[in-house]
Amino acid sequence: MPGIDEKDRKILRILRKNGRVTLTELGNLVNLSPASVKSRVEKLEKLGVIKGYSAIIDPSFLENFVRALILMRLKEIDPYTRSLLKEVASLENVEFLYIKTGDYNVIIKAEFRDMEGLREFLGSLKKTFGVNALTIEANLVVEELKDCWLADEDAPRL
Repeated sequence: MPGIDEKDRKILRILRKNGRVTLTELGNLVNLSPASVKSRVEKLEKLGVIKGYSAIIDPSFLENFVRALILMRLKEIDPYTRSLLKEVASLENVEFLYIKTGDYNVIIKAEFRDMEGLREFLGSLKKTFGVNALTIEANLVVEELKDCWLADEDAPRL
């Protein structure tokens, strides 16, 4: 991307790992003054490289004890279907929704209070997408070994 250099990339890697780092700390880590770091961060925000900041919350503290990856095979993804997918993606319990390649062309990660909440969500997906939904499959998350947002950039790579 034009206008992005290696210092910017290092700032981005640090912010991805710790969005609460101060400008002073960030400056020390990339050998720049806090004012220079602030200018670079503002530039990255303006370019849309930094899309926002958020906290990573343990879902059980929000009384969501069931996490699921939901795979959908839609017959077609036209503009109307995209608008429906955007509505689903905007739901509070949906962590992410991707349109992807492969047998299933949509994947959703969502959290639910209980299994009944998951069943209701699956029913609403069937109703929303109707005959366009060829397959909807829910997979429960049993254990999370790595959250991409908490990835340690210094961890060894396989």
